Amino acid sequence: MVFVAFFILGERKVLGYMQIRKGPNKVGLCLLQSFADLMKLVIKFKFVFFQNRSWLSWWGVYLLVLLACGYCVLFFFSFGGVSSVNFMLWFLVVTSMTGYSLLSVGWGCYNKFALVSCVRSAFGSVSFEACFMCIVVLVALVWGSYGVSCLFGEFGGMLVVPVVYGLWLVG
Repeated sequence: MVFVAFFILGERKVLGYMQIRKGPNKVGLCLLQSFADLMKLVIKFKFVFFQNRSWLSWWGVYLLVLLACGYCVLFFFSFGGVSSVNFMLWFLVVTSMTGYSLLSVGWGCYNKFALVSCVRSAFGSVSFEACFMCIVVLVALVWGSYGVSCLFGEFGGMLVVPVVYGLWLVG
């Protein structure tokens, strides 16, 4: 959460420098401005039945946060010594859910530009998933497993990684 606050503060500073001014017009003290922006976003008063589509947008945002936690759990288990035979498949499942969350955020807001950008982002993530799925299947066929531990456990796995990276760049 603190990383997000630093990112927002840096983004505000960069946007301020792009417009040839020192920073935003209304600024709080350092990181408190980022947390104030978050509180303003979360605690806005809304009528219950006036904005029904906003619930879809909130669901998409919560799903994105859940997916970020899912990435953290996957990498914790991967580097924490807990080996899973199907790590790459679980990673593919978590990655494929981002398209749904992006689409729900776009459909839930009332701005057509946000909708178009979310649809574009979702299609980009779907094309990434297609390339990633082909690479995962190719590595599983070559190596014989969907696990990461057996891929890096022997020297032969190190020879497959640059080839797979090249395929990912081409795809």
